[in-house]
Amino acid sequence: MDTLVLESDVRRIWAALRFVEAASGRAVDGRLAVQVPGARLQRNMSGLWVLSRIDAPAERRAEFQAYEDAFDPVPEPAALALAGTVADPLGRHLPRAFALALPRVGLPPGPLAPCFQPQDVVLDFSPAAPLLPTWAVLRVAVRHQGRPAPQAALRLQRPGGGALLGRGCSDARGEALVVAAGVPQLSAGVGAVVVQRELDAELVLSFDPAADAALPQDPDALALRAGVVRRSLALRIASGRVQTLAVDLP
Repeated sequence: MDTLVLESDVRRIWAALRFVEAASGRAVDGRLAVQVPGARLQRNMSGLWVLSRIDAPAERRAEFQAYEDAFDPVPEPAALALAGTVADPLGRHLPRAFALALPRVGLPPGPLAPCFQPQDVVLDFSPAAPLLPTWAVLRVAVRHQGRPAPQAALRLQRPGGGALLGRGCSDARGEALVVAAGVPQLSAGVGAVVVQRELDAELVLSFDPAADAALPQDPDALALRAGVVRRSLALRIASGRVQTLAVDLP
């Protein structure tokens, strides 16, 4: 007896993106403008941006189509590097670029298969973002050779390359907001100081003067890249304190 198939909708999901706030690590709940040229994205009910289809170049179309359509056995996934951008229409977070490497393999073990673990993309606050009273905050004006330095990556960490405390990125005016959300109000002191309200910290700024200021940059890649303008400052931060700095890069 023949089997009657009324409808067939077979699709393979390539990957998913999750956009998170730098301060809290929570997923961004509002609207975002996400673009990944050559890929089709759709936001699901969990707030993930799911990559459901890739418009492969002509010479690789058959390879990609075979991976999307075949399920038994599953072929080797096609390798591809995608570049995307994200912007916040409400202006609470700064626009940025990001990279997505396919296939999603080689990830740390977890309850789900690697391809089902979304890639987190961290969004830095704009200088106009609302603040909580317990945060340690830096408002930094970044300049390079007398001009505003847009899209500089700022990393606030413990001295000597220690744990990351907060991060930020400068906007088109060179203004940056760096938030450290987990700074305790009191901590154990050293010697005669029983408790202390401040923490020693180091602010590291990275800036690429050759980058096109009109195009979003990847701040995570910039913070690690060699050959860029970089400067470190020693600071003392405290919960609930807002500090204003002006930094001139060489």
